[in-house]
Amino acid sequence: MKKIFVLLIVVIIVMGGIIAYPYYKVYQVKDLDNIAFNEQSKNITLTQPILFSELGSFLQQNAIIKDKEAFDLIVNFKQYDTIQLNEGIITIKRDWSNNKLVNQLYLMRNQKKIVTLTFGSARNLEELAGKIAPSLALDSTTLLKAFNNVEIQNKYGFNSSTFISLFLPNTYEVYYNITAEEFIAKMAKEYKKFWNSERLSKAKGLKMSQSEITTLASIVYEEQKVKFDEQPKIAGLYLNRLKNNWLLQADPTVKYALGDPTIKRLLFKHLEVESPYNTYRNAGLPPGPICLPEPRTIDAVLNYEKHNYFYMCAKPEYSGYHNFSKTLSQHNAYAKEYQSWLTKEGIR
Repeated sequence: MKKIFVLLIVVIIVMGGIIAYPYYKVYQVKDLDNIAFNEQSKNITLTQPILFSELGSFLQQNAIIKDKEAFDLIVNFKQYDTIQLNEGIITIKRDWSNNKLVNQLYLMRNQKKIVTLTFGSARNLEELAGKIAPSLALDSTTLLKAFNNVEIQNKYGFNSSTFISLFLPNTYEVYYNITAEEFIAKMAKEYKKFWNSERLSKAKGLKMSQSEITTLASIVYEEQKVKFDEQPKIAGLYLNRLKNNWLLQADPTVKYALGDPTIKRLLFKHLEVESPYNTYRNAGLPPGPICLPEPRTIDAVLNYEKHNYFYMCAKPEYSGYHNFSKTLSQHNAYAKEYQSWLTKEGIR
């Protein structure tokens, strides 16, 4: 009887040890400093979902943790191994213990995927939608439909001609599965952020609305998208014409009206096109931007160069700059020189 009792005690101790061993191992590694990098934090991008059972190997391969076995011990103990961590950008902090690392990743498991979206100038909303859609879980048709929605345009204070003003070429972080309406709302926040009190004050000083500033900037951008240092000078020229009630006579507006930005040499017949965007026939600014200008071009208008120039003509060379004139006679001389150069270069 005594032997049976001793055997029973031994069995209980062994079974207790077997049961307690995993807890002991977890206890050993839960407070382990398992982070492999020295920075305060580090971002890592998951391009596709990953199971927690595979996460330790992934983190070790990317120099995020030192010991995948220690990481896996916590994962298995918490029974997270079959749980999936969604794709996205994950921020991991240097001061996290092994246990906290697992817990934080678990909390991030259903996060939305964040992507970096960059877009530059665009001629119209259709082209803009085509540039944005490939980076998001949206097709360009859905995006364009939202862009052309009159109720959405009015909600943000625009119309069909000016709505493109809402979008500022830049780099943004957005959710991959963002809806078209959510994307527009985010761009509206960025727009308000850009149009701070200083910029609004400068626009007020010019007696122009934000959309009018963007419209003028779009013309300046189309006139000069290579030598940005010349943009404030071009902006000053067009503002001089506007203040004196002169026709802008901006060639890019004619190309826009004709729907052909590739025209290299405008002829008199081109200048007769019937369109509210033809500034050779219509006074003032066109109804809206002829492209989506870069933010620095908007700033070039707001910080325009003050001078007495009213005319400009491209220089007869490949420098990318223009000759500026105060008088029509001087301008005609420059224009004749430029036209002769175009002919010599075989540009028709």
